[in-house]
Amino acid sequence: MKQYKLKPDRADVIVPAAEIFLEIATHIKATGIIVPTIGLFDGIINSLYTQNMNKV
Repeated sequence: MKQYKLKPDRADVIVPAAEIFLEIATHIKATGIIVPTIGLFDGIINSLYTQNMNKV
């Protein structure tokens, strides 16, 4: 938590989430995992902005 300046409620889910991702990747024989660089909220705003800018 200190090294990456994470809130406790965020830090608690990292290891279990990673285990889930790796388990799924193993089952589907994935060769890689793409990790977004922005959060869900920012992604939605970015998507809406991009869609609306194309309509103008």
